[in-house]
Amino acid sequence: MQEKQIVTANNGVEIVLRPAVSEDAREIIDTVSSVSPERSYVLMEKYGKDEETERKYITDMDRQHNLLLVAVAEGVIVGSLAALQENEGQDPKTTHILNVGLHLTKAYRGLGIGSKMLQYAIDWARERGFRKLEANIFTVNSRSLKLFSNAGFVEEGTRRKQYRIGREFIDEVIVAKFLD
Repeated sequence: MQEKQIVTANNGVEIVLRPAVSEDAREIIDTVSSVSPERSYVLMEKYGKDEETERKYITDMDRQHNLLLVAVAEGVIVGSLAALQENEGQDPKTTHILNVGLHLTKAYRGLGIGSKMLQYAIDWARERGFRKLEANIFTVNSRSLKLFSNAGFVEEGTRRKQYRIGREFIDEVIVAKFLD
């Protein structure tokens, strides 16, 4: 598998998919932050609260067991995908699992980019011997649920009232794809 891939979005724009480098820190934070107001599940919110922390996180990342992928359109990062080893690889019983979080800026949704990023992560995980990918998605995020379902993820369960945002409680769906 090539690390850098060039794909075409449904609107004809050329998209470069590649692993993140430390210089991407600010744009990754901006991409992730752009979806937060929409109450999307943000896997990466515990990382990269500021640019320096994100740079260090990217630099120190175990790239054999973790993937931080960016989608670049016209020189600007428009998407990021994190596929992170369960329990940071510390528990031998779960080292076969990757947790996936995907974020696209609003202008680049619905163009097939998310599907291409997920396929990249699936191929990457297979090459490294991972057996399961998981994602946690708010039930109100129907677009993400459909994206992951179309990529072969199946629902494993729902965590009722898992998150409180303001006065509203949000359920979270756990979806998984097995790479047997």
